[in-house]
Amino acid sequence: MGTNPGSHDAAGVDTVDLDFEKFLKAATSDSPTDIVEQLRAGLGKRYAKPPAEEMGLVLGRSVPIEKARQLLFAPEEKDMRLYPLLIAMPPPGAPDSHPQRLVQVCALAPLYLVHSKSWELVKPFIEEGGLSRLSAALAHPNPYLCSQAMSALMHITDEDLLFPWHDPPETPDGRGPRQGPYALVWRRMYELSGAGFLPALLAHHRQPPAFPGASHMALRLFAFYVSWMRRHFTADGRLQLSASLLDLLAGWGADAGAEGGEEERALARQLHADFSRFPPASEPAPTPGEEAPGHHLGGLDGGEEDYELRVVAERTLINAGPSAGDEAEQLRQAGNEAFRRGDYTAAVQAYSAALDVPVPTQRLLTEGPRRAAYHANRAAAYMARAAGGKLREGDADSAGQLESVDHGSDGIIARHYEAAVLDCDAALDLDSDGALAAKTCLRKARALIALARAEEAATAAEAGLGKAVEGSETQGELRALLKALRPEEHEAKKECRAAGKDAAEGRAGAKDGASSQEGTASAVNWNAMD
Repeated sequence: MGTNPGSHDAAGVDTVDLDFEKFLKAATSDSPTDIVEQLRAGLGKRYAKPPAEEMGLVLGRSVPIEKARQLLFAPEEKDMRLYPLLIAMPPPGAPDSHPQRLVQVCALAPLYLVHSKSWELVKPFIEEGGLSRLSAALAHPNPYLCSQAMSALMHITDEDLLFPWHDPPETPDGRGPRQGPYALVWRRMYELSGAGFLPALLAHHRQPPAFPGASHMALRLFAFYVSWMRRHFTADGRLQLSASLLDLLAGWGADAGAEGGEEERALARQLHADFSRFPPASEPAPTPGEEAPGHHLGGLDGGEEDYELRVVAERTLINAGPSAGDEAEQLRQAGNEAFRRGDYTAAVQAYSAALDVPVPTQRLLTEGPRRAAYHANRAAAYMARAAGGKLREGDADSAGQLESVDHGSDGIIARHYEAAVLDCDAALDLDSDGALAAKTCLRKARALIALARAEEAATAAEAGLGKAVEGSETQGELRALLKALRPEEHEAKKECRAAGKDAAEGRAGAKDGASSQEGTASAVNWNAMD
């Protein structure tokens, strides 16, 4: 991209960045006249000073100012594959100064204003996992960012604007969308069923709304998704909803306070009438070692009852009963065996295949921990392959984060560690507090160290310590890693403990003869500061 709007070239002649002007025109085309100038001014400030340094930290590469402008305001298709990283939620507990916070703000706005309305840009964004990032942002505490994420999803699912999701175009060879050129897009949309997307939408049925129009937009997205699932993933159009979800829709349809008025209530009533034609979905009992089925979301009707929300299909094209789950587990075991013998490419392929196995519908919304393990294992395989030094030009994965990427291409080692970070993030998104969460944080921290992103690695290690079992080997490794990353902080804590010990001993000597009760009351547990 060129110079700033209204700047001058060497001859003193006004110059205009035509790409940015094109973006501004598209961004303000649907805006009320009274806010167009305000919007142009705000975007102009962002153009003049893009967060290039912060974007570089998030992406793990140098991002010059001109490249930052181009990424934000005139991205190419390949650039959109970076957007899932740019709009990702900051790590849990990240400080306000964390670069992800500023980058997310700066990237979400152009995405929802312009880029989400172009299929050429949306397709690579979806393929790289952009939908799950938008889904996570639906629960953003900032209502502006939450509304931008939901608006982007509205554009992406607009079949008149972008793509005919319910009736996709046929391919010349007759393959359906799950095997043809849209296969990865299809898979990413389907994966939302296990990524907390539906509960995040239904959580917006509340008063007051998170932002104006939130509940109506959320209901429309819910209607799109269950309709799409029923059309493409059931053999007979029989998609069953749980009784509690049907009750929620019935209450929504009678909600006099619905912000969308009669139009919103009518949609809720239509959904209830449509899906209540079938018996409510039964709630299968969990197998040993699995979580209880369903998502418990309290207060969705304004009352005290927790609603158990599930979307279940009795018979589907993708569900072959328990064998579907067994297939994924068999692939995971094959990946583990390949990893143990040092065949990391075979391990990557096996874990990727496990992730591609459709989820049995009785586990649609409870699959998180299992899929988290597949992502975490694949991250380990990427890291081991990068460290092994046996990457050969001409080789490439047929699936996964590095699908079709030549193993002899420039920067391939860094891309392996970036892929590992993405998989660790995906695992933590799916199961943030499970048994593997601390180990996944450790793995992510090590990948970030390999990318020379030390502060992010320290943040990941800190997050892992908050999840680690006391006295576990993983806890010890996380502490050692954090000590290496932040030695000054570690030394300061040691000095603090030593000073505390000396002070405590001094007090004990000075108070010789004082009551033991008083001494106990003044004791300090310095070990708790570790």
